[in-house]
Amino acid sequence: MAIVLPSTTSTLTSPLSLQDYFPDTATTKIPNRPTPFSPDYHPECDIILPASYSSSSSSSMNNRKQNHFNEIMELSAPVINLDISGDHQSLPPPPPPSTPISTSYYYPGDTNDALSNDLLSMSNNGGALGGYGGALSSFRSSSASSESYRSSSASTINPILQKYFADITGHHIRKRSTYMMTGAGGIGHICINYDDINQAIHLAKISLGMYQIPQENNHLSSDYPKPEHVATVGELLVKASEILAQSFGLSKETIVYGLPRIDTTNTIIREICPSIMKPVKCEISKYRTLSGMCNNLEYPSWGSTRSAMLRYMPPDYADGLSAPRVSKNGQPLPPPRVVSFILHQADENDYDTEVTYLVIAWGQMVDHDLTFASMPKDKNDQSIKCCKYSEDQRHRNCYPIQMPNNDPYYKFYPKKCMDFVRSTAGVKPNCPLGPRHQINVVSSYLDADCIYGGAISTTKRIREFNGGRLKSTKVYRQMGLKDLLPAKVKNPDQGCERSGRTKNSYCFDTGDTRSNVQLQLTVLHTVWLRHHNQIADVLSEINPQWSDEKLFQETRRIVAAMIQHITYNEFLPIVVGRQTLTKYGLNLQKYGYYHGYDPKTNPGIRVEFQAAAFRFGHSIVPDTVDRFNKFHKKIDSVRLASVLRQPFSLYHPGVLDSFIFGMINQPAYRVDATMANEITNHLFQKPGEQFGLDLAAINILRGREMGVPGYNYMREYCGMKRIKHFNDLYGLVHNETVQRYMQLYDHVDDIDFWSAGIAEFPLMGAMVGPTFACIIAEQFAQLRKGDRYWYENGQLATKFSMDQLSEIRKTKLARILCEASDDMETIQLYPLLAAHPTSNPRVNCADLPEMDLTSWRESSSSSSSSAYMSYPDNIGDTAVGGGGGGISTIIDEYKAKSKAKAKA
Repeated sequence: MAIVLPSTTSTLTSPLSLQDYFPDTATTKIPNRPTPFSPDYHPECDIILPASYSSSSSSSMNNRKQNHFNEIMELSAPVINLDISGDHQSLPPPPPPSTPISTSYYYPGDTNDALSNDLLSMSNNGGALGGYGGALSSFRSSSASSESYRSSSASTINPILQKYFADITGHHIRKRSTYMMTGAGGIGHICINYDDINQAIHLAKISLGMYQIPQENNHLSSDYPKPEHVATVGELLVKASEILAQSFGLSKETIVYGLPRIDTTNTIIREICPSIMKPVKCEISKYRTLSGMCNNLEYPSWGSTRSAMLRYMPPDYADGLSAPRVSKNGQPLPPPRVVSFILHQADENDYDTEVTYLVIAWGQMVDHDLTFASMPKDKNDQSIKCCKYSEDQRHRNCYPIQMPNNDPYYKFYPKKCMDFVRSTAGVKPNCPLGPRHQINVVSSYLDADCIYGGAISTTKRIREFNGGRLKSTKVYRQMGLKDLLPAKVKNPDQGCERSGRTKNSYCFDTGDTRSNVQLQLTVLHTVWLRHHNQIADVLSEINPQWSDEKLFQETRRIVAAMIQHITYNEFLPIVVGRQTLTKYGLNLQKYGYYHGYDPKTNPGIRVEFQAAAFRFGHSIVPDTVDRFNKFHKKIDSVRLASVLRQPFSLYHPGVLDSFIFGMINQPAYRVDATMANEITNHLFQKPGEQFGLDLAAINILRGREMGVPGYNYMREYCGMKRIKHFNDLYGLVHNETVQRYMQLYDHVDDIDFWSAGIAEFPLMGAMVGPTFACIIAEQFAQLRKGDRYWYENGQLATKFSMDQLSEIRKTKLARILCEASDDMETIQLYPLLAAHPTSNPRVNCADLPEMDLTSWRESSSSSSSSAYMSYPDNIGDTAVGGGGGGISTIIDEYKAKSKAKAKA
């Protein structure tokens, strides 16, 4: 079977053999398969890649949304054929067979370098890679000219992307000379066989020591495979892509756009691809799966747990594949710790007197609901330590942050190295080749999985299995106080700092392992535990015939809807501003149903959102945490470092309320370039020590290792004028910040996205500047548009009745805090904002609107077990894994209705 990839079609889309899994678009032009009589026919080639990509003059900057990287790559498929043509260019002949093959692409600190020896020996004996021949050389001398070739003109790429590639291509990759296949008329191609890919996979296994792929990847449930199982395939695909890129001298554009479009189902990759990344059989259910699988009936894995994060822009990796971003001139970027203490530390921080600490806690809860980048573990399932080992003994994913000798803080302590491990490699549907992806451990949907978990084993652990309730600690009921979260007895040290405490000191157990990371987040988890059980109790009274399972699922469904409503109605307007909200279509419906659901919209989390834009909240975290009483008077303050991963004070009666009152009264810091000293020098500081980690340095390096493009590219992506000189930054950020950027960076394009994003002056009526507002708003627009279970949707079995939807629209965060607290009498109408006598007055809790759950009353006859699935993640465990011949009839009917609606 031959696949020929084009360089001159107007879109990068075409049909797949698995049409139920990949979308096609209305603009797709399906080229004809080459025949022995066509000029593009090459019998010895399985795949023909264009030598390069360039922009078409017909592309327009205004087509950014239509042509951005994610749409090109996610809504594209292996192309059967393309017409390749271009200008003649000279190419030097290939090096002799004895020339060693560069191993410069290997991970720093990779202790298994067996591949380099294998390649050297093979190059001398005409083996698999000898002289660029054998299995991995598909440039056949019989049809190639070593003197000249015709470079291919490109597939149409948005001019922004073309300029981006022009800037970042060439100086990072050590290109090899290759034979270019010359077909009829001298057309230039890069020819790769499926055997070449199979051999590359084999050699990648040797290099990484992965002689066996975890059998868990053959499972199909919400529990298995685990992210670390998927990551083995992700690492293997990156390494195989690296080998192919070296062997064929692939350009950065071809690595990014060409390799991912190869149909790997024709290779041995098909055998190792995790089952969750293959087409599955879905059934329509009233309730979400825990994993997010089958939310989208046409593309079931979209947005599900363990899926790969997406991108707005192509990744900027130093080698085009995986190596962290470097400077425009090919030199290393300024060290993360240096950027941190020069740009992001200050003796004093400015408060935003209009915004409360609750914005920080709510934002972190939402972030944990949407994103969780998978990190590798050691053989004991513990965090990998990098600094304790020499460079040649470190794990290949170690990128420790080095401390300068003159560091203004750490020079006083014996700390010269900070552990940092890069995120694990993910895979996309059908396991394509190409640049490194990142795994999102949780579902991308705003579905309350931070409360309930994204796997059956997690949800079973925290459920009471009685009346639809969640487990709780009933320690102070005799005092009239509400329950606390259950104690984290299993794996008690996971995400919990128990040093110096008794063995009976436990953090709290929830659906998310990060719920104890800071005490205020633990407070919010407690609020939602209490609210879930309150709703379940009322539903049980209204519908005594309902089983525990239905009570739990319906309560979970209501809670998810409430979180969606609060986030879009109260949180986002503060963060991005009303104007941006309207621009991106984020205003909620006041009446009726929302009809914007689009199964072609992938709600997956974008790397630029996860690694940069939604980390704006790190800039507003204060150095202290305040407690207030019920009369809104301050009680005391504690250091932030003392409550990170240490929520133990919540076990004391009445303390939880004081932290709720603290969150609605204490102001947050203003979004700007500076961060609290508590998180730049003392993050996760252990008891008895004087130093911790640096969150600013971590954010900077995280963006680089994930291939996040520089600030200038993201700014241009959002439709703003490109910055040509450092002086162009004046008026966008503070003058002092501009001067410090000049000191740190060699070129304005080098500035890290997160660093400049928090430094931007905010938009009118918003917390963040224009670039972060753009990325945040665009991500939340996709989360709404691509969620079949979105609470406002009015289609199929997922919808709330109109009466139920009206009740959900009454939801106010103020009312939820009132009902979940032990002794709250008054609260401001909008607790994310500071109380104000006229614009945001305090009111009695009893005067706030209350949801009437009688709209959920069902007669006994209408509440049959067939009305819902006994456990919705049967879709993620049994039904999905049950094989079968593809998508069920009910989904075919759904598709037919969707197409009919689209035509109408």
